[in-house]
Amino acid sequence: MNAEPTSGDLKGMARRGRRTFALCFVPILAVSVAVAFLLPPIYQSKATILVEDQQIPEEYVKTTITGYVEERLQLITQRIMRRSKLEEIVNRFNLYPEMRERYTTEEILEKLKEAIQLKTISTEVMDRRTRRSNEATIAFAISYEGRDPATVQNVTNVLASLYLEENLAAREQKAANTTAFLQAELDMLKGDIDDLEARISRFKQAHTGELPEYTAINLQAAERLNRDLDQLDNEIRSLQERKIYLEGQLTGVDEFLPVPEKPEPFRRESVDTDPPVRLKALRLQLVNLQTRVSDLHPDVRRLKKEIADLEGQVGALDDSAEKAARLRELQTQLEELKTSFGPEHPDVVKTTQEVELLSAELARQASVVAPVPIVEQKAPAVNPAYINLRTQLASTTMQMESLREERAQIKVKIEDYERRVEAAPLVEREYSLLTRDYENAKRKYTEMSNKAMEARVAQGMEENRQAERFSIVDPAQFPERPTRPNRLALVLIGLVLALGTGVGGVAARESLDRSVKSADQLSHFSDVPVFAVFPVVEAPHERRSRWLRRGAVTLAGCATIAVALVLVHQFVLPLDILWLKLQGRIGKVLPL
Repeated sequence: MNAEPTSGDLKGMARRGRRTFALCFVPILAVSVAVAFLLPPIYQSKATILVEDQQIPEEYVKTTITGYVEERLQLITQRIMRRSKLEEIVNRFNLYPEMRERYTTEEILEKLKEAIQLKTISTEVMDRRTRRSNEATIAFAISYEGRDPATVQNVTNVLASLYLEENLAAREQKAANTTAFLQAELDMLKGDIDDLEARISRFKQAHTGELPEYTAINLQAAERLNRDLDQLDNEIRSLQERKIYLEGQLTGVDEFLPVPEKPEPFRRESVDTDPPVRLKALRLQLVNLQTRVSDLHPDVRRLKKEIADLEGQVGALDDSAEKAARLRELQTQLEELKTSFGPEHPDVVKTTQEVELLSAELARQASVVAPVPIVEQKAPAVNPAYINLRTQLASTTMQMESLREERAQIKVKIEDYERRVEAAPLVEREYSLLTRDYENAKRKYTEMSNKAMEARVAQGMEENRQAERFSIVDPAQFPERPTRPNRLALVLIGLVLALGTGVGGVAARESLDRSVKSADQLSHFSDVPVFAVFPVVEAPHERRSRWLRRGAVTLAGCATIAVALVLVHQFVLPLDILWLKLQGRIGKVLPL
């Protein structure tokens, strides 16, 4: 047997296997055609939604909605695909009525989910911050497929509207939640600041003068008091020296004057001068003492008692002249002090008080006019020089006591200021902790206030529909032609499958057929030589039968082609449009 079949062999194989080929080809082609044209048409409608950027530049208003569009689309899809929404859509448009009795609600909803498709539309954009090219989603398409074109269009439009509504609601809710959260944080920080302010106020009240900002003032005050203390020490030393001097002078002066043998002409100084002179001196000394201490001081009470005793001895005594002279002396001294010191200086204050007391005493004595009796004393006359020295010595002693008391008060003040300076580091540490917490709280409050203000502005932008939004640029259209099934593809696939099955059946039949079909095969299987080959001789009735069979096959083929064209025109594409498309494709492939 030859390895390669000849054309005669192929013709004989085709003639012998035409029935086998027909038995394999016709059923498969018929089934494919039946499947292609009996499957129900499935229509699909699609709506395109554009993702628009916010209308206000981000340099002026920053949105509080972060994340990529794909993430938000997935979240919105999950909200739309929840059971309640899908059941509402199924009941509203009466979807899948043929499945209501045989399938559960979950299976019907799963069928609806499979019929809904979401596809994003991306493009390359330039990031303004990083200056890099990134792929960004600028739009997305939502589609739904079903058997009724009108229902498919309506469901697609409803789905697109749900995406728009859910996006707006989600953005507004997120912006409102962000604003509410920042406002709550702001109120909490305001409470912390108020609490810290109250604590700082209480701390300042409890540590008055010990705060760090008073350290320099305390040091200056302590230094000034030390200078005053030195000045008082100098004055006390001077008074001590004067006291020693007066005591020395007093030892050399007799207390009483000698009694003259003959009466001398009447003189005011010689008429029993001891009680009146001492009374006048004590009154002046009392005025001087009242400028430094209160009336409850033991020295003041002692002087008042002594003055009362003397007044009981000598009666009313007019000492206005001495007081007037002392007043003029003090006024002159006050003017000199005012030119050298300020009004708050201790010497100025003390002299001013003494002037006021003398002025009030003179005014009181001027309003009361009383005769001054002349008292005659039989006792020896007191030496005026002795009285003068005693008075000066007493005045010096009182001044020393007054200065010592003032010195003790200054020492107490100095110790208080030194205590404040020593306590300043510890107080400063606690105060620094409070102020640091206060400043941190204020800084956080300022930052949170700015963020809350930006969040409120962003919320207003979301409510006014000026932020990023979804807009329908291509609403769902009424589907004029079904998208599935592709009948022409099914027929072509059936045709190819039928051809392959027929050719395979013929090849299998030939491989299993062991009969001799040619002279070469006969000579190959036998040693007898072949002398002649007679062709097939057909009788007239056999020839007519063969032509009739050929005519029937031709008519069946033409009818099949006609039916196929009608079906294509009806269910796939009008023949005129198909012819124009074929001409366009032929023109592109074979340009004239």
